[in-house]
Amino acid sequence: MKNLLLIIIFLGFSISSFSQKENLKLKNIKSKYANIFFKSPNKYDNKEQPFMVSKIIYSTSFKESESKNKYQISIYGKVNNNKEQILFNAKNIQELSYYRKVFKGKYKKILVFNYGYYKGKKKYYDTSLSVEY
Repeated sequence: MKNLLLIIIFLGFSISSFSQKENLKLKNIKSKYANIFFKSPNKYDNKEQPFMVSKIIYSTSFKESESKNKYQISIYGKVNNNKEQILFNAKNIQELSYYRKVFKGKYKKILVFNYGYYKGKKKYYDTSLSVEY
């Protein structure tokens, strides 16, 4: 009886393992925005890499302690299958709306440059967006 039960369990596991595919095909992720590249001296040998952008968020916030508004552009996506998140601070609302029109409009190439460095124990990031028409 025990042998019969073991044989049934063994057959059940072996059949279920054959029913699973060993090689799953992944679909290529299409970027919502074309011709956007990422460059950083800290990553990817300081070479331009295709940036597969998943979403761009434009936001404003008010800092009461400084009595001024902050305008930010957050870019989320993947570079070489590594998640990247870039935060760009615009100077004013005109610059924020300019970049919003750029990402929605026609452009030849956009380069997102991100550089991280330490000053003392604190890490700082410099971010720039370069647009080629």
